[in-house]
Amino acid sequence: MDMKVIINQIEGDKFLSVVDGKHSVVVDGERSVAPSAMDFLLVGIGSCTAIDVVDILRKMREPLEHLIVEVDGQRAEEPPRVYTTVNLHYIAYGNIKRESLERAINLSQEKYCSASVMFKRSGTKINVTYDIIKENKD
Repeated sequence: MDMKVIINQIEGDKFLSVVDGKHSVVVDGERSVAPSAMDFLLVGIGSCTAIDVVDILRKMREPLEHLIVEVDGQRAEEPPRVYTTVNLHYIAYGNIKRESLERAINLSQEKYCSASVMFKRSGTKINVTYDIIKENKD
């Protein structure tokens, strides 16, 4: 699957990124009006695994009501300031089985989430934790 992104400078360290000529997002190196490129890497891994886990639990017919994935990352002190550690914390709402959530997370992390695999292959340590909240999130 080929993808193309065009990054066009708006002003200073602010850029408009257009993906496949369809979707656009502002990237801000100063983080004053939009996330930075490194922020979007965390958005990418969190979104990638969230989509996987929801899809896998749906296929397992687990009654997931809502999923939140909290992501934080630690970066190297010196350039290149790569992510050395990424922490993923899943909060699953619904009467789902612990084993099902663990299996869904493991499948995402080891097989389906390209972003997670890419981070791991670059040497980033990924830590995973989760909570299951049985009652409705409202």
